Amino acid sequence: MSKKYLDIGLSIFFIVLAVLLYRSTASFPKSTIFTTAVYIKFLAISLGLAGVVYFFNAIISDKYIKIVFTHNPKKFFLLILSLVVYVWVMHYLGFIVSTLIFLPVTMRFMGYNAFIKSLFISIGIALFVYFLFERIFEIQLPEMMIFMQN
Repeated sequence: MSKKYLDIGLSIFFIVLAVLLYRSTASFPKSTIFTTAVYIKFLAISLGLAGVVYFFNAIISDKYIKIVFTHNPKKFFLLILSLVVYVWVMHYLGFIVSTLIFLPVTMRFMGYNAFIKSLFISIGIALFVYFLFERIFEIQLPEMMIFMQN
């Protein structure tokens, strides 16, 4: 696949996504018209404008660079499978524990052999995301459910 056609396809996807996002605000309750709906409309317009610019940039580009998604399809599909398992396991082990397992294992799988460094990187990423979402944005991350009773 050439980069030009991939860029055109992605830009069309973003434009359609922006239109759908903008139209989704029509069904919002009246109480959110001046708060959430305005923010989502702003995001939709920004995404749409970026998509249009990206589209015209791709059209004028005369570069036909061939894109190779992966040199090792087996490794790529195992990575995708591990992401699916990570999301599934996160429901039971929570964000912190599953991330502290997933990141070092994935780094090792992808060829990064410094285990202690990858452990520290994983701890840093998990703590950063935790504080960003839990403390700053006040969005609850998945918690460990394995020991909780229904």
